[in-house]
Amino acid sequence: MRVPGSCRTGGIMRALFITSPGLSHILPTVPLAQALRALGHEVRYATGGDIRAVAEAGLCAVDVSPGVNYAKLFVPDDTDVTDPMHSEGLGEGFFAEMFARVSAVAVDGALRTARSWRPDLVVHTPTQGAGPLTAAALQLPCVELPLGPADSEPGLGALIRRAMSKDYERHGVTGEPTGSVRLTTTPPSVEALLPEDRRSPGAWPMRYVPYNGGAVLPDWLPPAAGRRRIAVTLGSIDALSGGIAKLAPLFSEVADVDAEFVLTLGGGDLALLGELPANVRVVEWIPLGALLETCDAIIHHGGSGTLLTALAAGVPQCVIPHGSYQDTNRDVLTGLGIGFDAEAGSLGAEQCRRLLDDAGLREAALRVRQEMSEMPPPAETAAKLVALAG
Repeated sequence: MRVPGSCRTGGIMRALFITSPGLSHILPTVPLAQALRALGHEVRYATGGDIRAVAEAGLCAVDVSPGVNYAKLFVPDDTDVTDPMHSEGLGEGFFAEMFARVSAVAVDGALRTARSWRPDLVVHTPTQGAGPLTAAALQLPCVELPLGPADSEPGLGALIRRAMSKDYERHGVTGEPTGSVRLTTTPPSVEALLPEDRRSPGAWPMRYVPYNGGAVLPDWLPPAAGRRRIAVTLGSIDALSGGIAKLAPLFSEVADVDAEFVLTLGGGDLALLGELPANVRVVEWIPLGALLETCDAIIHHGGSGTLLTALAAGVPQCVIPHGSYQDTNRDVLTGLGIGFDAEAGSLGAEQCRRLLDDAGLREAALRVRQEMSEMPPPAETAAKLVALAG
């Protein structure tokens, strides 16, 4: 174990997780962090934005960008792109520049945290360019943890680094990390459907373990005997941006569907949906993994965390497409025969019944669930990272 002048003994390793802001970037990293802790090692996060999610997972974090308005970084005042994550045809260059801006505000804090805490290893999400910079500056091994099929393109990191050239120059960083490893939670059958530039040959496979936060589960969660259930979610970003209104046509048609619908509001404005039928239950938030254990299907926005959590649950899926990375996730579902896509305005009772009654969708979903269960668990990956740091 590399011990850079510290007093640590007994082979205890320190891993610094440097993630992009936002729950969808932080939460998928928690199972690996908890696996490292369970092996007796130390973990700290250097991140920003929804940093309380780290503390709620029982882990320690440093806010490396206090007071930063990330909304302004994602959409500067001088751009005419109002919703970059859901816009089509913008290209990798646009996203590299956008995430370079988001990464740059974390660089100073991440370096300061690393130099004072002295980790043995850096783990980062693909769009957080401060991770590789910090690993290179301190000559540490660097581990990239993609969030799902849609952000798995290996070339994006190089584009972000190029866009952060001034940050590298400012800190005098010219070298590379002492070793770079890429993980993947994408099961092989999904990987085979990805475009060539999104595949990760040589990546270390790791089972996706859903982590959506903890909760005291409500009494209604176990469904009534014989009552089928469909989960409906647009994630957190879509719901907050008013996208929840696109679900109004769906809920106007589901009164006659023999199933309960559970809508996770995610901070969205319920008034945008109008009057809802009696078989629609609305909750502000509930851990999606726990909810899907009780569901027969899901309708969602195509986010990577939602996609993988639903794959792990083995339920058919319907994706409402709206550009950006969700298109890749939608194509995965249709290619595997696990689900289908439907424009929000055309999504109604017929599609809901198909989700519930199509045996082919369910069989395909169960096959992928079995495939995911056979991937190495985070505990095995954590042990390999300890060896890498040594």
